[in-house]
Amino acid sequence: MRKLLWMVLLALVLPLALAGCNGSDDGDDGDSAGGGNSRFVGTWALTQGAGVSWYLIFNSDGSWLISDTADGSARRVYGTYTVDGNTAAGPMVNPGTGEGEIVASLDGDVLSLDFIEYWHTPYKHVPYTGTKI
Repeated sequence: MRKLLWMVLLALVLPLALAGCNGSDDGDDGDSAGGGNSRFVGTWALTQGAGVSWYLIFNSDGSWLISDTADGSARRVYGTYTVDGNTAAGPMVNPGTGEGEIVASLDGDVLSLDFIEYWHTPYKHVPYTGTKI
């Protein structure tokens, strides 16, 4: 249990530490809040077929969560992310279930999310489409 706690903590902290070490000093490198990540920051209504399934919230500090509610008060899963061009990706923690990752890409105003669940063999990929609210 203690090892799992340290692994989760490392998975959450390491991407944040690395995000600040990209060597760029122009202030608009796509990984900073003033750059490309600002396109992702905010609340996205996720759909899979008909109707809203969940809400994905990208925070400007490089953290994200998926919630049953748009205000984030009913958190289901969470993690951190970094941005590279039109893609935001990072590790995911699903408390009591396991770990995984998300890979989100933007095409104009439409977000495509690949929700990858490592607790399945082979890994399970669950696609969602998102619109910013």
